[in-house]
Amino acid sequence: MEEYILEMRHISKVYGNGIAANRDVDFNLKKGEIHALVGENGAGKSTLMKILFGMEPPSSGEILLRGEPVRFSSSKDAIAHGIGMVHQHFMLVDELTVAENVVLGYEPKKGLVIDWDKAADMTREVGQKYNLEVEPGLVVGDISVGLKQRVEIVKALLRGAEILILDEPTAVLTPQETRELFAELKHLRDAGHTILFISHKLGE
Repeated sequence: MEEYILEMRHISKVYGNGIAANRDVDFNLKKGEIHALVGENGAGKSTLMKILFGMEPPSSGEILLRGEPVRFSSSKDAIAHGIGMVHQHFMLVDELTVAENVVLGYEPKKGLVIDWDKAADMTREVGQKYNLEVEPGLVVGDISVGLKQRVEIVKALLRGAEILILDEPTAVLTPQETRELFAELKHLRDAGHTILFISHKLGE
Protein backbone atom coordinates (compact mmCIF):
# COMPACT_ATOMS: atom_id res chain seq x y z
CA MET A 1 0.00 0.00 0.00
CA GLU A 2 1.30 3.45 -0.90
CA GLU A 3 2.15 5.72 2.01
CA TYR A 4 0.16 8.57 0.47
CA ILE A 5 -3.19 8.52 -1.30
CA LEU A 6 -2.29 11.85 -2.91
CA GLU A 7 0.98 13.61 -3.75
CA MET A 8 1.49 17.01 -5.35
CA ARG A 9 5.13 17.45 -6.38
CA HIS A 10 6.90 20.70 -7.25
CA ILE A 11 3.65 22.48 -8.14
CA SER A 12 4.02 26.02 -9.44
CA LYS A 13 1.38 28.35 -10.80
CA VAL A 14 2.50 31.55 -12.50
CA TYR A 15 -0.14 33.68 -14.21
CA GLY A 16 0.34 35.54 -17.48
CA ASN A 17 0.96 38.81 -15.63
CA GLY A 18 3.96 37.22 -13.88
CA ILE A 19 2.29 36.80 -10.47
CA ALA A 20 3.25 33.48 -8.83
CA ALA A 21 0.42 32.04 -6.74
CA ASN A 22 2.34 28.81 -5.96
CA ARG A 23 6.04 28.18 -6.26
CA ASP A 24 7.53 24.65 -6.03
CA VAL A 25 4.91 23.31 -3.61
CA ASP A 26 5.06 19.73 -2.31
CA PHE A 27 1.92 18.40 -0.63
CA ASN A 28 1.11 14.87 0.59
CA LEU A 29 -2.12 13.41 1.93
CA LYS A 30 -2.58 10.12 3.78
CA LYS A 31 -5.76 8.07 3.44
CA GLY A 32 -8.25 8.45 6.27
CA GLU A 33 -6.88 11.64 7.80
CA ILE A 34 -8.18 15.16 8.29
CA HIS A 35 -5.35 17.32 7.00
CA ALA A 36 -5.33 21.08 7.55
CA LEU A 37 -3.82 23.45 5.03
CA VAL A 38 -3.29 26.73 6.89
CA GLY A 39 -2.16 30.09 5.58
CA GLU A 40 -3.18 33.71 5.50
CA ASN A 41 -5.55 35.02 2.85
CA GLY A 42 -3.74 35.35 -0.49
CA ALA A 43 -1.12 32.73 0.39
CA GLY A 44 -2.13 30.49 -2.55
CA LYS A 45 -4.13 27.80 -0.71
CA SER A 46 -7.20 28.02 -2.92
CA THR A 47 -5.10 28.15 -6.10
CA LEU A 48 -3.37 24.91 -5.10
CA MET A 49 -6.74 23.27 -4.49
CA LYS A 50 -8.14 24.53 -7.81
CA ILE A 51 -5.18 22.84 -9.50
CA LEU A 52 -5.94 19.62 -7.61
CA PHE A 53 -9.64 19.85 -8.54
CA GLY A 54 -8.93 20.40 -12.24
CA MET A 55 -10.15 24.00 -12.30
CA GLU A 56 -6.73 25.42 -13.23
CA PRO A 57 -3.70 23.78 -14.87
CA PRO A 58 -0.37 23.97 -13.02
CA SER A 59 2.48 25.81 -14.73
CA SER A 60 4.76 22.95 -13.67
CA GLY A 61 4.80 19.94 -11.36
CA GLU A 62 2.86 16.68 -11.14
CA ILE A 63 0.04 15.05 -9.19
CA LEU A 64 0.04 11.41 -8.12
CA LEU A 65 -3.16 9.69 -6.98
CA ARG A 66 -2.71 6.30 -5.31
CA GLY A 67 0.82 6.26 -6.71
CA GLU A 68 -0.22 6.90 -10.33
CA PRO A 69 0.41 10.19 -12.20
CA VAL A 70 -2.84 12.00 -13.07
CA ARG A 71 -3.70 15.16 -14.94
CA PHE A 72 -7.13 16.72 -14.60
CA SER A 73 -8.41 18.95 -17.40
CA SER A 74 -11.67 19.72 -15.59
CA SER A 75 -13.40 19.32 -12.24
CA LYS A 76 -15.40 16.48 -13.83
CA ASP A 77 -12.08 14.63 -14.29
CA ALA A 78 -11.25 15.12 -10.61
CA ILE A 79 -14.72 13.93 -9.55
CA ALA A 80 -14.32 10.81 -11.73
CA HIS A 81 -11.10 10.07 -9.77
CA GLY A 82 -12.86 10.35 -6.39
CA ILE A 83 -12.02 13.96 -5.49
CA GLY A 84 -14.77 16.33 -4.36
CA MET A 85 -14.62 20.00 -3.40
CA VAL A 86 -16.90 22.23 -1.35
CA HIS A 87 -16.13 25.81 -2.31
CA GLN A 88 -16.21 28.75 0.08
CA HIS A 89 -19.01 30.21 -2.04
CA PHE A 90 -21.55 27.44 -2.51
CA MET A 91 -22.38 26.18 -6.01
CA LEU A 92 -26.06 25.54 -5.29
CA VAL A 93 -29.14 26.78 -7.14
CA ASP A 94 -31.40 28.46 -4.57
CA GLU A 95 -34.58 27.91 -6.61
CA LEU A 96 -34.12 24.12 -6.72
CA THR A 97 -34.83 21.60 -3.96
CA VAL A 98 -32.12 19.86 -1.96
CA ALA A 99 -32.52 16.64 -4.00
CA GLU A 100 -32.52 18.51 -7.32
CA ASN A 101 -29.24 20.20 -6.34
CA VAL A 102 -27.66 16.98 -5.09
CA VAL A 103 -28.26 15.05 -8.35
CA LEU A 104 -27.75 18.00 -10.73
CA GLY A 105 -25.90 16.70 -13.78
CA TYR A 106 -26.21 13.11 -12.46
CA GLU A 107 -30.00 12.75 -12.49
CA PRO A 108 -31.39 9.20 -12.22
CA LYS A 109 -33.68 8.33 -15.13
CA LYS A 110 -36.82 6.25 -15.45
CA GLY A 111 -36.97 5.68 -19.17
CA LEU A 112 -36.57 9.12 -20.75
CA VAL A 113 -37.69 11.16 -17.75
CA ILE A 114 -35.91 12.07 -14.52
CA ASP A 115 -36.89 9.87 -11.58
CA TRP A 116 -37.33 12.49 -8.85
CA ASP A 117 -38.48 9.90 -6.28
CA LYS A 118 -35.20 8.06 -6.84
CA ALA A 119 -33.29 11.35 -6.53
CA ALA A 120 -34.94 12.00 -3.17
CA ASP A 121 -34.17 8.44 -2.02
CA MET A 122 -30.49 8.76 -3.09
CA THR A 123 -30.17 12.06 -1.20
CA ARG A 124 -31.76 10.58 1.91
CA GLU A 125 -29.61 7.42 1.78
CA VAL A 126 -26.29 9.28 1.48
CA GLY A 127 -27.31 11.67 4.26
CA GLN A 128 -28.25 8.82 6.61
CA LYS A 129 -25.14 6.79 5.77
CA TYR A 130 -22.78 9.62 6.69
CA ASN A 131 -24.78 11.28 9.46
CA LEU A 132 -25.45 14.29 7.20
CA GLU A 133 -29.22 14.14 7.02
CA VAL A 134 -30.97 16.70 4.84
CA GLU A 135 -34.62 16.94 3.79
CA PRO A 136 -34.72 16.27 0.01
CA GLY A 137 -37.86 18.31 -0.65
CA LEU A 138 -36.79 21.60 0.91
CA VAL A 139 -36.00 24.52 -1.39
CA VAL A 140 -32.31 25.40 -0.96
CA GLY A 141 -33.02 29.15 -0.80
CA ASP A 142 -35.08 28.54 2.34
CA ILE A 143 -32.48 26.62 4.40
CA SER A 144 -29.67 27.82 6.69
CA VAL A 145 -26.08 28.34 5.60
CA GLY A 146 -24.99 25.34 7.68
CA LEU A 147 -27.52 23.10 5.93
CA LYS A 148 -26.47 24.42 2.51
CA GLN A 149 -22.92 23.36 3.29
CA ARG A 150 -24.21 19.94 4.33
CA VAL A 151 -26.02 19.67 0.98
CA GLU A 152 -22.73 20.46 -0.80
CA ILE A 153 -20.97 17.68 1.12
CA VAL A 154 -23.77 15.18 0.36
CA LYS A 155 -23.58 16.21 -3.31
CA ALA A 156 -19.82 15.46 -3.38
CA LEU A 157 -20.27 12.12 -1.60
CA LEU A 158 -23.03 11.07 -3.99
CA ARG A 159 -20.56 11.57 -6.85
CA GLY A 160 -18.14 9.16 -5.16
CA ALA A 161 -15.75 11.54 -3.41
CA GLU A 162 -13.17 9.68 -1.32
CA ILE A 163 -11.02 12.80 -0.91
CA LEU A 164 -13.03 15.85 0.13
CA ILE A 165 -11.58 19.36 -0.15
CA LEU A 166 -13.25 22.01 2.04
CA ASP A 167 -12.19 25.57 1.16
CA GLU A 168 -12.54 27.88 4.21
CA PRO A 169 -15.61 25.89 5.35
CA THR A 170 -16.16 27.80 8.60
CA ALA A 171 -15.99 31.31 7.11
CA VAL A 172 -19.79 31.52 6.81
CA LEU A 173 -20.77 29.35 9.80
CA THR A 174 -21.93 30.23 13.31
CA PRO A 175 -19.89 28.79 16.23
CA GLN A 176 -22.58 26.11 16.73
CA GLU A 177 -22.55 25.18 13.03
CA THR A 178 -18.74 25.02 13.14
CA ARG A 179 -18.87 22.54 16.03
CA GLU A 180 -21.41 20.45 14.12
CA LEU A 181 -19.20 20.52 11.01
CA PHE A 182 -16.18 19.23 12.95
CA ALA A 183 -18.28 16.35 14.33
CA GLU A 184 -19.49 15.54 10.80
CA LEU A 185 -15.93 15.56 9.42
CA LYS A 186 -14.71 13.20 12.14
CA HIS A 187 -17.57 10.85 11.26
CA LEU A 188 -16.55 10.97 7.57
CA ARG A 189 -12.92 10.27 8.47
CA ASP A 190 -14.01 7.29 10.58
CA ALA A 191 -15.96 6.03 7.55
CA GLY A 192 -12.70 5.97 5.56
CA HIS A 193 -12.79 9.32 3.79
CA THR A 194 -9.86 11.69 3.55
CA ILE A 195 -10.54 15.35 4.37
CA LEU A 196 -8.52 18.34 3.25
CA PHE A 197 -9.46 21.31 5.42
CA ILE A 198 -8.36 24.74 4.22
CA SER A 199 -8.38 27.63 6.69
CA HIS A 200 -6.63 30.81 7.71
CA LYS A 201 -7.76 30.34 11.34
CA LEU A 202 -4.97 28.82 13.44
CA GLY A 203 -7.38 27.96 16.28
CA GLU A 204 -9.20 25.50 14.06
